[in-house]
Amino acid sequence: MKFYNKIIIALVLLMPVQAVAAPKRAVKQTGPSVEELIAEGRQAFMNYDFKLAGSLFAEARKKAKKNVPEELESAENDLMKAENFMERVEKIVILDSIALPKADFFKAYKLPVSSGYLSGPDALPVEMDDVDYVFTNEDSDYKLWAQPDTAGNYVLMESSRLTDGSWATPASLPDILDEDADAFYPFMMPDGVTLYFASDNEQSLGGLDIFVATRDATDGSFLQPQNMGMPYNSPYDDYMLAIDELNGVGWWATDRNQLGDSITVYLFKTNDIRSNYNVEETENLPEKARVYNYRETWGDNDYTPLLEEISEIVPGPVTRQIDFVFPLPKGRVYYTLDDFKSDSGRRMMKKYLAAESAFNTGQEKLSDLRRQFAETHSATLKSRIRTLEKEIEQERETLRKLRSEVYRAEK
Repeated sequence: MKFYNKIIIALVLLMPVQAVAAPKRAVKQTGPSVEELIAEGRQAFMNYDFKLAGSLFAEARKKAKKNVPEELESAENDLMKAENFMERVEKIVILDSIALPKADFFKAYKLPVSSGYLSGPDALPVEMDDVDYVFTNEDSDYKLWAQPDTAGNYVLMESSRLTDGSWATPASLPDILDEDADAFYPFMMPDGVTLYFASDNEQSLGGLDIFVATRDATDGSFLQPQNMGMPYNSPYDDYMLAIDELNGVGWWATDRNQLGDSITVYLFKTNDIRSNYNVEETENLPEKARVYNYRETWGDNDYTPLLEEISEIVPGPVTRQIDFVFPLPKGRVYYTLDDFKSDSGRRMMKKYLAAESAFNTGQEKLSDLRRQFAETHSATLKSRIRTLEKEIEQERETLRKLRSEVYRAEK
């Protein structure tokens, strides 16, 4: 038995050994993560390499499978808008490029008086917080600015000077200009209906973009704002476009050149009719959209004389005495009695001012009586209110007649 046992043991030892299966290990993912791909795509997007950005976002979406992060969807949306804007890059001549601290950028805008003027919060009609820029029109009787509302969102505000020289209570512009977004840096054209401003709404390229909106002169409403497109707008912040119709030039500011605390202000020639680059025939279109070399836009032309002429412009309001604001036909506005050309016009204006003062006093008295009546419901007060309302209506008609008399006398 011992002999056979030894043979069995020997045979067992000679049998091949079965390998023991090792526990399965997780396969290590290779390549960049979804977050890294999005970051690389964003960087390519900011560098105007939209083709590379698209491929990186597509790879990120493929790797994310069904768990697509909101950041990727937002990046893809911005890329789609940028690619659409690249189809219609406006062909403009850029005359100059100026780098300066952001806090003082509007001081570089050399606008003639006819375009209005730009200034800091000291130009506000009333004291307000969190306002750093104010637009005032040529006649110094209309102002625009941006300030935060009760929810902390920046909205555009306006105020007009009244005939007695005081300013109307500031009011916000229609919500269509700042719906679900912030609105900044307004500039109103002399026509009083064309408004440029900056916003970070859904139509922007991810930061502040410049928009234009048209106002209905009859009711003050605005049509849907339109994005100005490229080269004015970029994946960076772009703001404060102002037009000088007198010299046929415009200004806008941007931080696309990444100059730290400074930004770039461009001076450009305005086009009577928009002309876009031909996408199929234009080389280096992304460089033109980004304004990589503004001197290339000059071609063989020399714009030095125009630059010298603009450099001599002294921006700012016309310093003058303002006793009242009295608009006349054909766009004329009188501010003092000395502005009148005729003695009869001057005499009629004195009567008009006296009647206006009496009318304003009656309005204040009527408001006071109405407040008292709301508290007491007195029959006597009710009778006085009715009497005063009739008197005020008669005074209103007197003002209309006197205004017509002033027009006729000054005609």
